[in-house]
Amino acid sequence: MKKVFLSICFTLIVSLGLYAHGNALADHSKIKELSSFIIMGELDLRTEKDISSSVKYRTLNHEGGMKVTVLEVLKNDVQDDKSGKWLYILLTAPMWVDNGDWIEKYQKFLIFLPDDMPVFNFEE
Repeated sequence: MKKVFLSICFTLIVSLGLYAHGNALADHSKIKELSSFIIMGELDLRTEKDISSSVKYRTLNHEGGMKVTVLEVLKNDVQDDKSGKWLYILLTAPMWVDNGDWIEKYQKFLIFLPDDMPVFNFEE
């Protein structure tokens, strides 16, 4: 009985966590300029709008995610054997990054968003 109760509690907690971030969008072909969404996971952030520029920060995979608005969809590409899109984004909420820095909102970054990384709370 205790295992069943714990299983039900775990299912509810996971469900509430997913609900808090809305539905996941797996089809990145819908992403265009001014789309906004939350990205969960670790991504490299470049401060220059140049694919060959060095990585300045790396996001943390935390419960709040990275809230962004797309300024420009640059191109489809393959990085580290993963297909995806290069996006120039505007950070719309502050966040911590892996080196311990606090990044304020309204900063612009270049990111590579892999096709297999879902986004949440998608708005066109």
